[in-house]
Amino acid sequence: MEPAVEDLRRKFTVDDVSQMLAAGILGEDDRVELIEGELLVMSPQDPPHASVIERLSGRLFAAFTAGYRVRVQLPLAISSENLPEPDLAVVRGDEGTFDQAHPQGRDCVVVLEVSWSSRRRDLRKAEIYGRGGVPHYWRLDIEGRRLETYAEPAADGVYTAIRIYDDLAEVELPEVGGRWRVADLLPKR
Repeated sequence: MEPAVEDLRRKFTVDDVSQMLAAGILGEDDRVELIEGELLVMSPQDPPHASVIERLSGRLFAAFTAGYRVRVQLPLAISSENLPEPDLAVVRGDEGTFDQAHPQGRDCVVVLEVSWSSRRRDLRKAEIYGRGGVPHYWRLDIEGRRLETYAEPAADGVYTAIRIYDDLAEVELPEVGGRWRVADLLPKR
């Protein structure tokens, strides 16, 4: 029995997406990301999500200075089938380091996703980031008012050190030290 037409899917690669961009099939303003070979539409941002990204980006720019780049909703070249655009990523490098290629997992210090309506996708990305060698993945859960941190990815991509911080807890920043209170990262009540 043949699959129904609506069940047929074509998997894409990072090269396919680059060619679609070059041909004008996809525009730089199209809000899509390549996850496991599928182009997924990114959900629009509501005020709490946008506000948290703005708050976090300011804090990250202040904490990670020379030798680091803070990237806001920009691609990471994780594998040939995964080109996610995390809400925030801190990568090692200077201005110009990524002029010719997107950073890879090994370039990352920490990747952060702000979860409001994207919980399932953000949890799916944890394994992708782990397989790609991202050493620290943080998921800030707006609704649950908590921060989940994932570290020490095993060879299969599963993070072996997972911690959950409630909004009263503090978390230490990877590589640069310093502590942040989780409540200060979340929208005000």
